[in-house]
Amino acid sequence: MNFMDQEIIVNEEENQFELELPQGLALIAYEMDGKTMSILHTEVPEGVEGQGIGSQLAKYALEYARKNHLKVKNYCRFVQVFLRRHPEYKDIIVQ
Repeated sequence: MNFMDQEIIVNEEENQFELELPQGLALIAYEMDGKTMSILHTEVPEGVEGQGIGSQLAKYALEYARKNHLKVKNYCRFVQVFLRRHPEYKDIIVQ
């Protein structure tokens, strides 16, 4: 199944990047503090793990941060692994 055509929604009320799937909601939870976005965790529905959905959400969240001139603090292990494979985002990451 191709999830790349699905639309990721920024749910500012819940502080989540969301992707609605037949299996349930995939999301990245975040918090905002001024111009810093803290990525807290990633959730992907059971049965569709390992199909690139988490990476799609991570890329979207990081591109969203870059486009909106935000810095990112990461507290999510999944996104930490994603960042190791995608050093092009290191300019927006803060400790």
